[in-house]
Amino acid sequence: MVHALREEGVSVTVLSNSGIWPGSPLDDSRVWDSMGEVFDIPTPSQPNRLNSLVMASRFQTPFYSRWIGRVVSAAESLHKATPFDLIYSRSRPSVAHMAGFWCARKLGLPWIANINDPWIFEFFLERADTIGYIPPAGTDTECPKLSPLEARAHRFWLKRTLRNADLITYPCKRLHDFHISLAKLDHAAEIIPHIGYRPTGSSREPNGHFRLVHAGILGASEATARSTKSLLLGLRAFIEMSTDAAAQATLVLVGPEDPETQALIRELGLQRNVQNVGRVNYETSLHHILSASVCLLIEASMNEGIFFPSKLADYLVCGKPVLALSPRIGTVADLAKRDELIRVDHDPEAVRNAIYALYSDFKSGTLGSRNPSAQLQGELQGNRVAKEFLAACQSLIFKPHK
Repeated sequence: MVHALREEGVSVTVLSNSGIWPGSPLDDSRVWDSMGEVFDIPTPSQPNRLNSLVMASRFQTPFYSRWIGRVVSAAESLHKATPFDLIYSRSRPSVAHMAGFWCARKLGLPWIANINDPWIFEFFLERADTIGYIPPAGTDTECPKLSPLEARAHRFWLKRTLRNADLITYPCKRLHDFHISLAKLDHAAEIIPHIGYRPTGSSREPNGHFRLVHAGILGASEATARSTKSLLLGLRAFIEMSTDAAAQATLVLVGPEDPETQALIRELGLQRNVQNVGRVNYETSLHHILSASVCLLIEASMNEGIFFPSKLADYLVCGKPVLALSPRIGTVADLAKRDELIRVDHDPEAVRNAIYALYSDFKSGTLGSRNPSAQLQGELQGNRVAKEFLAACQSLIFKPHK
């Protein structure tokens, strides 16, 4: 989004915290080199109980209150030097919106809050019955671990954000509806989709292989514990159909290795047909996507899919056919009804049949007929999304804000 806005001639200053996700390495893609003004504002490393209590009271949150204080001070200083027109906060994590609220109040500016995922994952589990999601047995997602104070604080800030932001944006309508249900608070919002990115000067590797590529986190390491079982069983059944398929089909997994997935690969004897790339940076993951014959999307098994995965936007903008293991009702299913992708249940037979159909098209040279439409690819391009966002900004800047 920052790149897209800068391409439209907008000056963007980013205030971030690179250490807010412990253990997650910073992405070193060269594409970020031209981000413009980025200020990394770390959380104070030394504990200071008294200061924490004072800042928690001042900013009305037990979460990262000292960091919020630093962000507000930095924003005030930068605003004095070169005035801003607008505050824009993006989650996850939701503490970004807490900082956005206080920056907007301190500077007297309009505020847009973009909510990419459920406010916090514990609230997603709390409302999981409404969308039919049941966490897989044995995963950490079974037991929310919020204290009563934390739950009250998060609910307070969710409602405060929805009531006070001049505009709330979501990547898809179903996520908007989920937050209406979660907060029990109707609120106006605009849908601003994720931006898909395609590196320039890149094309598919001419290796003649049928490559199924999944980019992203899977299994127990992923918040909803997306299982690869149906995919791998379906792939095994497809490979057993012919020696030709066994020799030409490769599943490429781009992302951290999942122990359960690796164990199942060995159990099914798929080592020759599955390539584990491991964790790579964003730019490298895009080149793997461009090398794909078909891109794979795996969503958690639930009655309604409320997400529009950001990786799906990359798949679509790269012009790749997409096979999604996804709920029958949901954002992805809506795209399938428009023939923008293929959606199947978490069912090995359905997966096998879908892979076989795609492979047949690949062999006959007609796989391009499965590509997403030019219209959809255009809707997810950075310049198109940035223009939609800026249209909303213009209407806010020139009218009284909350």
